[in-house]
Amino acid sequence: MKILHYNCAAGISGDMNLAAMLDLGVDKNELVKELRKLNLDGWEIQAFRDSRGGIFGTRVEVVCEDLDGHSHHHEKSHHHHEACRHEEHCGHHHHHRHYSDIKAMIENSGLSENVKKMSINIFEKIAKAEAEIHGREIGDVCFHEVGAVDSIIDIVGAAVCAELLGVEKFTSSKVELGGGTVRCAHGVMPVPAPATALLARDFPASLGAAECECTTPTGAAIISALCSEFEPKIEGRILKCGVGVGHRNVGGLANVLRAMLIESGETSDGNETEKMYEISANIDDMTAEEISFLAEKLFESGALDVWQENIFMKKNRLAVKVCALAKAGVLRQVKDCFFKYSSTIGLRQCEVLRESLKRETAKLETSLGEVRCKVSAFKNSQKKKIEFEDLKKLANEKSISIAEVLQKIRDEISR
Repeated sequence: MKILHYNCAAGISGDMNLAAMLDLGVDKNELVKELRKLNLDGWEIQAFRDSRGGIFGTRVEVVCEDLDGHSHHHEKSHHHHEACRHEEHCGHHHHHRHYSDIKAMIENSGLSENVKKMSINIFEKIAKAEAEIHGREIGDVCFHEVGAVDSIIDIVGAAVCAELLGVEKFTSSKVELGGGTVRCAHGVMPVPAPATALLARDFPASLGAAECECTTPTGAAIISALCSEFEPKIEGRILKCGVGVGHRNVGGLANVLRAMLIESGETSDGNETEKMYEISANIDDMTAEEISFLAEKLFESGALDVWQENIFMKKNRLAVKVCALAKAGVLRQVKDCFFKYSSTIGLRQCEVLRESLKRETAKLETSLGEVRCKVSAFKNSQKKKIEFEDLKKLANEKSISIAEVLQKIRDEISR
């Protein structure tokens, strides 16, 4: 299995990632050829050798045409990625693209399905963070014209490079976010920028190695969307090392991103295996309603799954064991949530491996209406599960039972 491991001791940005991928051996002409399938004009990629802290590698600049037709080099920082409030920043003097428009552009392109999926996942990470920050719906999040082009090239480029390298699994070290302040559309803000701070809930991070923004929202989104393990123990042969050089000279820190392509002994059988943590608490003095509220809060804190088990405690008292499954990046938030919203004064945690089938969501047109269907593959067969909320919606609309809706859809699918 080919693993792409990121060493983010100096952080990560979209251009540093592209630079590291080119340094790993991705052919720039092949990358540009694939990116042209987006039918997006007004950009070019420039790559050249450079060094930071005595370490040589590749530096990349995405040069975009502004609205006046002039080309501009853009230093990667938060204000190029940040969603803007329509009434404040998207008036007559600014073109903009909504997230929904960018998603449609990617879906309607000639890129491979794998690249489309990865690209949309990364962009969705940023859009969700910006929607949370600004109190908007994700489809209403918009990006400035130049910033949108810049981000599209960085993000889709990351997916294209991963496919060209044949990457099957992504891992990362702890991610340095930086320190000090950064200027964005809303003025001067502390590092990490708001979107980066929200995205960093998904991975282990550090602060303060430099007085500047080390990780941008795009860089954080790439790590959040693609990486399944952090600070892993990997056994295998290092095939190549790539160094992406950042745009700044940072005192006391070599501003580079190192990426390693590793051939491990793991076999790629179509399943995904991730290291996770199971956290649990025994509770005998909370009502069912209170435990339900706790479960909601655990999901909000980043838990991937939450469940309850009936147990007997000392003196044969009936109680509930509340369990949560979480990635390393949100472990602290999940544990804090237990302490804040439950009566427990102690927790247990253990490291577990979760193996899951690769899956995707498809849309099905039926005589009753559209439904989403989760499709997963196992060896030579497929498993299909229709989203319950869609079944519930159709049952209410048609005034029939969920069982009737499900049976009718299954009959139509089997024809």
